[in-house]
Amino acid sequence: MKLNEKQVMHVADLARLKIEEKEIQKYQNQLNDILTEIDKIFNAKISTDEILISPIEQINCYNEDIEKGMLSREEIMKNVKNTNGDYIIVPRVVND
Repeated sequence: MKLNEKQVMHVADLARLKIEEKEIQKYQNQLNDILTEIDKIFNAKISTDEILISPIEQINCYNEDIEKGMLSREEIMKNVKNTNGDYIIVPRVVND
C-alpha cells in the first residue's frame, strides 16, 4: 500500500500536524517505508501447528501450605517504635 500526497495530508490533519508543502514528499516516503515494513509482517509465513505460550513446561506448581508458629503480641510490640496501647502507630501515607 502506497500513500499519495492527499492521504499524507489527511494523516497530518488527523494528527493535528501542520506540515508545509515542501515536507509532504519527505513524510510520504517515510510513511510508505513504514507501511512496507508492516506489509512484511502481515505477509510473514507462520505455522499454527503448535502454539508456544511458554518455553518452560509448568503444570500447576503450588507450594504446600505448612503451618508455622506465629509471633506473640508481646514479641511484635517490643520491636515497634510508636504504640498507643495495643495499637501500632505508623506514618501517614495518604494526604487529604
